[in-house]
Amino acid sequence: MKKIHFLLFIALLCGLTACEKFIAEPTSSTLISRENLRTVEDLDILMTGAYSGIAREVAFSGNAVLIGDMFGDLVTVNNTNFRNNPGRLSRVYLWTHREEDYGAQAEFLQWSTFGLNNANNVLEVLRLNQVQTPGEADPRRDIARQRNRIEGEARFVRALCVFEQTRLLGYPWGFQPDNAQPGPIGNFQSLSTFGDLAYPRLSVKAAYDSVLYDLHRAEQLLPDAYDPALHPVDFQPRGNKYAALALMARVYWQQDNMDSVLAVTNRLLGAGSANRFPLEPGATLLRNVYQRAGILPTTNATNRSEVIFELVHVVGRNPRTTNGAPIRASYVLQTNYTAAQLANVNNLNSGPNLRLSQRFKTLANFDRQRDLRYRNLIDTSQASNANAAWDSPNRLWFTKKWGHLGTTNLGPAQGVNMNVSLFRSAEFVLMRAEANARKGNAATALADLNAVRTRAGLPALAAAPTDLLDQIRTEYVREMYAEGTRVHDLKRRRASVNPGDRTLSPNRADCAAGGCNEVPWNSRLLVFLIPQTFLDRNPLATQND
Repeated sequence: MKKIHFLLFIALLCGLTACEKFIAEPTSSTLISRENLRTVEDLDILMTGAYSGIAREVAFSGNAVLIGDMFGDLVTVNNTNFRNNPGRLSRVYLWTHREEDYGAQAEFLQWSTFGLNNANNVLEVLRLNQVQTPGEADPRRDIARQRNRIEGEARFVRALCVFEQTRLLGYPWGFQPDNAQPGPIGNFQSLSTFGDLAYPRLSVKAAYDSVLYDLHRAEQLLPDAYDPALHPVDFQPRGNKYAALALMARVYWQQDNMDSVLAVTNRLLGAGSANRFPLEPGATLLRNVYQRAGILPTTNATNRSEVIFELVHVVGRNPRTTNGAPIRASYVLQTNYTAAQLANVNNLNSGPNLRLSQRFKTLANFDRQRDLRYRNLIDTSQASNANAAWDSPNRLWFTKKWGHLGTTNLGPAQGVNMNVSLFRSAEFVLMRAEANARKGNAATALADLNAVRTRAGLPALAAAPTDLLDQIRTEYVREMYAEGTRVHDLKRRRASVNPGDRTLSPNRADCAAGGCNEVPWNSRLLVFLIPQTFLDRNPLATQND
């Protein structure tokens, strides 16, 4: 008899009576016989577990964001304790992560595989037609009315987990001409015992093909928005058709497949100048995108916002929040520095682990008078003296995207119990702009670029500049910093990773692993090793070189 071992850590997305007992306090372990799953509620409990797993601060609500930043060049070490006593995440920044077994990537792999396995189990139950509800009058409990939605959600979550594992564990797309290099450790079958852990790693090509198949199916199966007559209100944050399209666009983007990026972003945003997920005005961007909390109707209703898909944190119902979690500890300035501390900003041993780098200041090249992202999303107040120039190493820049200053209110402004937006429309507007620019559609690309610029308070460009593509990529840096996209974008473009501020560390210790040189897009320093514990249990799995 097949068994499913799964942990239900939270039920933030569950509104069915059958999972009410999991809301107040998570259980540490629940043993369910898959053959005994017989109801729609059972399947939704499994999906609640899948979402709950990936929403953890060591998964997509934290480590995935931080790893994408710390591999890159837009952040630098702020707290010297982070460097001098290397932990799981600091070793990523130092590029000495490859030899660790239980670390930032191992935690991410644990919980992404957990979400993946729950999704696989749901798909297996559906494949076997195990849930039968003849004569069921309640549409919420009728498998005929819920099957497409449940299957689509499972395929979306599975695709999300496999794609991110592939980006962290596999050498990037284009590393080999046929992309036969090994990819993720997750696969597309249910795992019940250690005996099931005997399968080769998928190739990067097979992983991408499988992810895209799942997402195309999810686009067909998932609803555009959730109907309150069919779904509990708590299901609003779950993946819908547009979440699947957003992830699909990212997959094609990572392949640098501009034809497909253009087709998918048009389906996602709406053709022409339309934007199904309208950009939030720059003056309220911080509050209404980055300081959201709880279940909001704007991701799965017709009154949509810029946020396409987010991981929801509901106060009192989540055992894991951003309070004290990696994303918060790494970015949130909780207390202003004293003058004595700022006398030597290279020796700070308190405060967040990271700050925005000198290189970021140069690359973003903000219009500091008009750009609302610079004015509202970045704290530049911490400086050794009032006259320190904007680009002085003695004027520190901290992002406000993940909370800012203090813990007294324990609200989203402090980075506590806040939602984590995974997909927002500005990213995909800029994707579409680059795709059009590279295809020679300058006027169309300019319209999208201007939409992001004017939202930020900048004047629209009257005509496409000769360096249009560079302008779009600069705007991407301004928009997407501190959201985990940097190293993946450089790999996509096959651009080297500049050591950035690592060269400024004492004895250049922060870049010693890379020789303080630029790191090629296909370097082994940018790819994690497979945890030895997984290799010990899977004789068919191979290690990265």
